[in-house]
Amino acid sequence: MSRFLGPEFKPKLALNLSDPDKIKSSNLGLPLKPSHFTSTDSLFDVNLPLEKQGWFHGAISRVEAEQVLQDLKEGSFLVRHSGSSRESYSLSLKSTRGFLHVKIRKSGNDDVFTLGNTSNPFKSIPEAIQHFTANRLPIPGAGHMHLMQPVILQLL
Repeated sequence: MSRFLGPEFKPKLALNLSDPDKIKSSNLGLPLKPSHFTSTDSLFDVNLPLEKQGWFHGAISRVEAEQVLQDLKEGSFLVRHSGSSRESYSLSLKSTRGFLHVKIRKSGNDDVFTLGNTSNPFKSIPEAIQHFTANRLPIPGAGHMHLMQPVILQLL
């Protein structure tokens, strides 16, 4: 790691899925050709465990998630461990009004996940994220939005 970046530096990559011809790194300004990805579906491979998903940032706080999302466009998102427990998760999302942090709940009996209190159940978090890239979010105040730009964690 470069000594100029500091120990806390974590580069991020935000992908605009609405225009595959202009996929670019928002932090580094490097244009990437769509051929670098087999398809946008590969960003939401529901067969990969959550920990292997590029948009899963692990144990970062709400404040750290907001710092990551701050300069990005509306619809940028990441998934992280919830501050209340490593067993629960949160979707952190950039909106025009600021940031939304939505709890992803696991139903103990059915072993399914829901986004907030009102979404349909999903077999996995990746399945839910993939669904909401194409469908509106069932979140009060964000019902007009869908997940547009996954913030991909880049490991050094």
